[in-house]
Amino acid sequence: MTPAAALLAAFAIAAPIAPASDPLQVPESAWAAKRFTVKDRVSHLINGLPVTAVVYGAEDGSSDRLEAYVTVDGKAYLGYSHPSQNDRLELDTTPAGRGFRDFLEDGSRIIAYHASIRALNASSLDVIRYKEFHFSRVASFPEGRFIQDGDETLVLSRDLPLGRFLSIGCESFGTISQTAFRTRLYAPLRGRFVETTEKHPRLFTEEIARKEAALARLRDDLQTNAGEYLGLALSIYYDYAARGEARKGWDRQREFFQLPARAPASVRSCFESMRAGLRARLGIPADWP
Repeated sequence: MTPAAALLAAFAIAAPIAPASDPLQVPESAWAAKRFTVKDRVSHLINGLPVTAVVYGAEDGSSDRLEAYVTVDGKAYLGYSHPSQNDRLELDTTPAGRGFRDFLEDGSRIIAYHASIRALNASSLDVIRYKEFHFSRVASFPEGRFIQDGDETLVLSRDLPLGRFLSIGCESFGTISQTAFRTRLYAPLRGRFVETTEKHPRLFTEEIARKEAALARLRDDLQTNAGEYLGLALSIYYDYAARGEARKGWDRQREFFQLPARAPASVRSCFESMRAGLRARLGIPADWP
């Protein structure tokens, strides 16, 4: 071997091997054939293996897909896919949901995303757990999001205990509300979530102040805003109840729906009838006026 040939051979042995193509190109190409493109993608190295979540969006905007993979020996293995094919999907953007943290404090890592059902104007925060090649969905929180209370990261969730379309009314008045939310708080505990609503009264004090300010703005045009006004007022009841002050929350409802002195008897009778209906639906004790 000539000196020049020996030098070239030594260089070839020392040179780094060109990186293999991205293993996720395989599923991405398969989705591209179905006219889906990558909307968002987040990846993290866990115990030496790339773990990735990808959201694919239909080119016509009709729907999204979400899949999570673990890559082993240059091949991407599908471990989780969002169960619905009609939802709008978005990876969570907060450090808690996007950072592959050991949020559950059990040695696993989480990925979080938001799923929206457009027809119902409803969403959820879904939390995926990954540990030792296994994905699982550990929780789905209606209208959920991550929040901070000091140094503690929590999940805030809002449900509709009176139904998605709350209808109240009588002969003189009626409205439908989709915003009578009850707020609950959850914290991680050894691989799961536990409700900790009663441990964070300050957050509900802030919520009450914010909602009362919104009610004041809506009150000027109740003909247009009756449903939203009703929903906010009832949400304030639930916020007081979360602080252990349900009776005060019920008393405030009379203030929120106080009628002017000039209101005719028929309207007063109507509102008393609606209050009685809400009393029953909220489970208000009979000795609370």
